[in-house]
Amino acid sequence: MMNTQILPSAFCNLQNFFDSLSASNAQGECSFTPKADYYETENGFALEVELPGVKKEDLDVQLEKNILTVKASRTRKDGKFSYERSFRLAEDIDVDSIKVNLENGILKFDMSKKAQAAARKLTIA
Repeated sequence: MMNTQILPSAFCNLQNFFDSLSASNAQGECSFTPKADYYETENGFALEVELPGVKKEDLDVQLEKNILTVKASRTRKDGKFSYERSFRLAEDIDVDSIKVNLENGILKFDMSKKAQAAARKLTIA
């Protein structure tokens, strides 16, 4: 994955100005969508989200009706930055077996596929 670029404060302030015109960012925060990579593995799927500088306690991860939403915030000297991104998960993911890990600014989800019913021979009566 590529490194996430943080908006310099001058650009963030400019973005906040345009956001204030549309009244969509009343708190004066600078936000952007984190980069993510979603791919199939041998046993299921993996999702990696780049969240540089974000600590575990600053994360909010929710799963509702196969929509995974990742929210995070981080305060720096030049302002507060918020992250939010949602992902529609494949229907064949076993949502009860999702494992989540945050390491070196990468939030990684390991997701197994649902067990398929084994094929069996039917007896004709």
